[in-house]
Amino acid sequence: MSSAKMLNLSRVVVRNLTTTSARRTAAKNEIDKGYFELKKVQEHFQKHDGKPVFLKGSFADQLLYRLTVALSLAGIGGMVKLFYDLSVPKSQD
Repeated sequence: MSSAKMLNLSRVVVRNLTTTSARRTAAKNEIDKGYFELKKVQEHFQKHDGKPVFLKGSFADQLLYRLTVALSLAGIGGMVKLFYDLSVPKSQD
């Protein structure tokens, strides 16, 4: 076979292997039900209710956020105590 025929054959094979099911269903004018589920989730997170996105999820998201803030504040408090202890010498009475 010539190289031109091999190149054309390889293009056909690659094109057939890379055709996704999404393209096939789109070609049939069918919309997957996952699309509608995704749209519902997007609507939930895009509501204008004054909450940041990372708190619009479930109670677990709020719990993790508060735990993170509490641990951060505890770490900052520990650093302040460390700096105070290192900068103020203890009395030698």
